[in-house]
Amino acid sequence: MQLHLLGTGGYHPNEIRHTACLMLPEQGIVLDAGTAFFRVAKRVKNKHLKIFLTHPHWDHIAGLTYLIVPMLNGQIEKITLYANRYTINAIKTHLFAEPTFPHMPDFEIVLLEDCKSPIQIENCNIHWTNLKSHPGGSIGYRIESVQSSFCYISDTAVDGSYTEFIQGTDLLIHECYFLDDMQDWAEKTGHSYKTEVLELARDADVKKLLMTHIDPEQTGDDPLCLKKESHIFPNADTARDLMVIDLP
Repeated sequence: MQLHLLGTGGYHPNEIRHTACLMLPEQGIVLDAGTAFFRVAKRVKNKHLKIFLTHPHWDHIAGLTYLIVPMLNGQIEKITLYANRYTINAIKTHLFAEPTFPHMPDFEIVLLEDCKSPIQIENCNIHWTNLKSHPGGSIGYRIESVQSSFCYISDTAVDGSYTEFIQGTDLLIHECYFLDDMQDWAEKTGHSYKTEVLELARDADVKKLLMTHIDPEQTGDDPLCLKKESHIFPNADTARDLMVIDLP
């Protein structure tokens, strides 16, 4: 199972990172639809896309407007959109609004509140949990196959409520927008800062941590200065656009 990290930045794109989007091409599963979503169409191997959204902030949904052409030219034949009711209502009301983008693709919409967990798609079981510390809330996902698992946790502070959900996963992809000296801003905005994410990975006994949703103002090779904190959780790295991860 291959996981493609198409967008690993937060808030707005920069020259290095577009905003949130992850993809399992073989299964046609996409997590979030930020500005990196333009990279999805040429990686499609399954013409039925299953898109799972965390929440309706622009850097996670703007790419839904990119779907018109891939559907018209046959690259994508069907789209199922999974999200909670709050997110779907926001997309209908604000993203695909008459004055701004009046042509909403023909989505099949599945409300997470109406589903039994997990959702099974091919060889994957998809679990979700509510994350409450970000304004409006967010959804965390855990995707399991027979041999491996990974979790995608974006737009939340580390509050202890989802530690059990990510426990023991092979790969934790977790937002980390702020460095430690910006802890006060992390608390104000419902985001995470570096040390608390590293400690979470350690305490949840995950095998590997990739930090994503990086502050676009941080553009260096080591934007989160992870080399200084390897004693907390050594198997950590910063996610980068176009990374491909082979999962068993």
